[in-house]
Amino acid sequence: MSTSRFTSANHLLPTLFDRLCDNAPYQKIDRDISVTPVQLKEIIRRDLSFLLNTISHEGDIDARRYPQAAASVLNYGLPPLAGSFMYEHKWDDISEAIRRAIIRFEPRLNAATLRVTPLLDKTRQGSYNTLQFEIRGQILTQPYPTEFLVRSALDMELSRITFF
Repeated sequence: MSTSRFTSANHLLPTLFDRLCDNAPYQKIDRDISVTPVQLKEIIRRDLSFLLNTISHEGDIDARRYPQAAASVLNYGLPPLAGSFMYEHKWDDISEAIRRAIIRFEPRLNAATLRVTPLLDKTRQGSYNTLQFEIRGQILTQPYPTEFLVRSALDMELSRITFF
């Protein structure tokens, strides 16, 4: 008999959205709502894609005057980058914007372990106006954290992030 390390006390739950989606509405038996660590990584990867491909209203909200609004879902996503060129943005500014968005809107990743690093030399990142980077951190799971790594590319002309 095999034993699983996932018990009722430490099983992994998907997001509320995933739990409310019913892919088989005519089945009388409810499916198990827990997910494996691999499935959880895919859910987080999908949610990061939504987050990083959404344009925030960061420039429209005065953070000093309205700090709660600046920290709210009104700023879900990244600041607009479309139509800009690599030399207009420093890698450190872009990576910090990505990191800030993930920390603010993806609480399943441990902020202390989150790293956004370029995959190529910072001086060569400008080829074809695309930045390649990786997002690395730990998913807050019980009884111990799960490693998370995703490689990404940011197209500065389209302001679109793809994962590979």
